[in-house]
Amino acid sequence: MEREMTRSKAAMHLEHLPLFLSKQHPEFIEIFEAINDLPIDDAHCHIITDRDAFTTPQRYMQRISLAGYAVPNYFPDGVYTRWLNSDEATRRDLDKQFDIQNKVDGITSDLAESVFMKFLVKELAQFLDCEPKLEAVIEARNDRGKNYWAYVNSLFRDVNLQNIMLDTGYAEGCGADELSRFEEAIAPCRMNRLARIEMIQRELFPLDITFDEYEQRFTARLRELLDGEGNYGKKSYGMKSYLLPYIGLIRPLYDRGPAQATWRALRESFHKIPSMGRESAYNLTKDLCRYNFSLALEECLKRDIPMQIHTGDGEAPDVILRNQDPFYLEEVVRFDRDNVMRMPKIIPLHAGFPSVEKAAWISHIYPNCYFELSIMTPFVHQSLYQRYMEVMEVVPLSKILFASDAYHIPELYWLAGRWGKRYLAKALTEHVVGGSLSCDEAVDAARMILYKNNRSLYKLD
Repeated sequence: MEREMTRSKAAMHLEHLPLFLSKQHPEFIEIFEAINDLPIDDAHCHIITDRDAFTTPQRYMQRISLAGYAVPNYFPDGVYTRWLNSDEATRRDLDKQFDIQNKVDGITSDLAESVFMKFLVKELAQFLDCEPKLEAVIEARNDRGKNYWAYVNSLFRDVNLQNIMLDTGYAEGCGADELSRFEEAIAPCRMNRLARIEMIQRELFPLDITFDEYEQRFTARLRELLDGEGNYGKKSYGMKSYLLPYIGLIRPLYDRGPAQATWRALRESFHKIPSMGRESAYNLTKDLCRYNFSLALEECLKRDIPMQIHTGDGEAPDVILRNQDPFYLEEVVRFDRDNVMRMPKIIPLHAGFPSVEKAAWISHIYPNCYFELSIMTPFVHQSLYQRYMEVMEVVPLSKILFASDAYHIPELYWLAGRWGKRYLAKALTEHVVGGSLSCDEAVDAARMILYKNNRSLYKLD
């Protein structure tokens, strides 16, 4: 019965495929139907809360826009939150001072005219059974928001999400209770937590303690995150670093001397960080962060667990875009010490997008480096199949990980699954038609990419 229901869902999806997909090679239909049935593991993603259960068209676009990924960061600390929650008079005063509404409009107005947003509206209109207009979609979505967690669960079930690897380092101030609520809501999909190095740094950097004590606390907290219940009540299956966009080329640092000097400088200048320029603030902590990163990667190597590293993407206005070149990770991938390449498991995130070729090539060259598809999936949408073709040209199929980097809006999980399967099927069909894969090999490749590689890499049951 479950098989028949899944087949029916695949048939419905086929009916709504874009014309250019439905009229191509007959092999596509066979491969798509097989792939659409498959489970998905999302190898990198974030918590969803019920803050967006009821929304407006502008607020929805703001929350989904990469330009609006951290709207409060466009303004001095606390200003945006005050503006959101204040009375009209206070909002007018803050607008005059910080031009808030104009900046928010700038984030959302152009997004409304993007092909991505127009495509998203059409896809959601089909799922929500409403008119394909943004206002109608938001109205139908708000109606579902009356039982929001059931709606979120329906999105996960529709694309057959079975595991997510959740980065708890970006959680919008949420704690253990909110994480547990999300975990319960998406069942039977399982949540597996990843810890960020920056979580520990946020806790320890403000403390007025000696470097020896800092080092002891950092190591203890790191081990608690990995082995105990330090990640909001549970263990971590791997780690994540956000260091690359801050400093660019990451050279591991084993010498505690420069880190100790940085700690002393940080104690003298911590109060100045809010007024510093981006590069000045990042340079202040550079050596200490490199040392922390090296300690964390040592712990990952001991446990044979992966380190995810933010690469490509953007997340303006805080990060330095030019620093995010995937080739800047080569020293990390090698992790040389005593003339030995120790080669821990490294995952450059976000497909290195827009430098997809570089992320693919470093994953091709080094056997311990993997390739992960998030942000590119789903934001590239129709051209995903071309990107997937490009990736599969050089990256072994056993090293490609499906992921979304979904945040704020649960539909990003769903869109990534829906479009990922659709355009992965198209790319694999091209390989079948070209003679490089058989149909069975194409479906096996999809299994590896969509869930098998993730389960093997993280040793999931």
